[in-house]
Amino acid sequence: MKVNVDGAWDSESLNSGIGVIIRNHMGFSIAGASIHEKFNSAIEAEAAAVVKGLQLAAHLKLQQIILEGDCQEVISAMEDPSVNPNWRISPMIAMVAHLQPLFRGIKWNWISREANRVADAAAKLAKLRLCSQDWANRPPTSLLSILRNDGLPGPPSSLDC
Repeated sequence: MKVNVDGAWDSESLNSGIGVIIRNHMGFSIAGASIHEKFNSAIEAEAAAVVKGLQLAAHLKLQQIILEGDCQEVISAMEDPSVNPNWRISPMIAMVAHLQPLFRGIKWNWISREANRVADAAAKLAKLRLCSQDWANRPPTSLLSILRNDGLPGPPSSLDC
C-alpha cells in the first residue's frame, strides 16, 4: 500500500491543511483525508500530514506501507531521526516512533510535488476550509479529476465538499 501525504500552510492566518491518500498495489484509492488545522510553520504541517497518514494506515490495519511525501526534510527526519531534525517537528517524530511498531515495514520515499498531486490538492482544499473530512474509497468529487489524470480509473465520488 502506498500512503501519500502533504501539508499546506498560510503564513498570515496560520491556516493549514493536511492531505492523505492511500492507494492499493493497483493504484486504486482506498482511503484518504483532508483535514483543516493550524500550525506555526509549513514544516509542522508537513510532519503532521505524515502522522495522520500513519494513523489512517494503522486504522486500516495495513502492515507494510510506502509513505511518500514531497518535503525532503520531513521524510529524511522520519526515516532517520538521528539526522538532527528541525526542532519544530520533534513532537511529530515522537508520534511516528510510537506508531512505527504497528507496522511490519515502512519505506520512506521523497517524491516531487508533481508526483504528489492528489495529497497536495487535498491539503490545499483543507487549508481553505473547502474540504475537511476523512473518506474511505470514495474521495470528494473535487479530487476526482486529479485522480483520473493520474491515469487510473476514477473511483465513485462521495458527497462534494
